[in-house]
Amino acid sequence: MATVSEKVRGTFSTAKQQLAGYEKKAVQQVELLEKKAKESLGEVRGQIDSVPQQLKGTWESVVGRVRGALDFASNDDLKKVQAKVEELSKKVEKLVRGDKIKSAAGPGKKS
Repeated sequence: MATVSEKVRGTFSTAKQQLAGYEKKAVQQVELLEKKAKESLGEVRGQIDSVPQQLKGTWESVVGRVRGALDFASNDDLKKVQAKVEELSKKVEKLVRGDKIKSAAGPGKKS
């Protein structure tokens, strides 16, 4: 018959071997999970990197569509147009005055 100390020693040895086996399996599982996590991270990183390009393309499309509605004349543009209108108004007034002078001089005179 085995003594109590031999039984404890045997049980302890068996427990130690089982624990070493569990530890080895746990390390393998952790390494496998780490590998899968790195692969997933690479996929996610690739998807995240493609998002700014998609947003940039979409933003440029929106800006292109809305540009016409948002394109207003600047203050300088309005001043240039105003100056041209005033110039044309003066020319029209001169032409009108010239016609009035011609009609006042008489219908018989032609130049």
